[in-house]
Amino acid sequence: MITEELLMSEEKQLNTNVAKLVSDTALNDPATLDGIKNLIDKATPLVQAGRFNNIIDLLSIISDNIEFLDEAALEKTTKVGEEILALGWTAGNAVRMANAQTEALEKPPGLFQLISSLNDPDVRRSLHFFIGTMRIIGRQMKND
Repeated sequence: MITEELLMSEEKQLNTNVAKLVSDTALNDPATLDGIKNLIDKATPLVQAGRFNNIIDLLSIISDNIEFLDEAALEKTTKVGEEILALGWTAGNAVRMANAQTEALEKPPGLFQLISSLNDPDVRRSLHFFIGTMRIIGRQMKND
């Protein structure tokens, strides 16, 4: 009997706390409530499987590393990230454009057409870039 009263008291307290939360202006917004429900739905399997703790641990590691980075290191890391994104965007666009040009061909270019494309300064520039990149990778592989 005492346990039932205790459970009912705890449930009543929980309902009171929920009512206080809902009375807050931010939680009166239906979009906010839908977002919270969606977050709870997505987090539930992570909590039940014990994987939510891994996410918290990962956030702690990231937070600790950011705390230890000085301003210069943080800016450098951010710049590297931006450069990687820019490279991915540029490479993706180049591949899409080259693919569209290749698909538009009725037949593949012949050997002499390929060789004559070396007259194009853009082709020579990109080949020089590619060869230089391969040279650097080869040098690094030799040093490893």
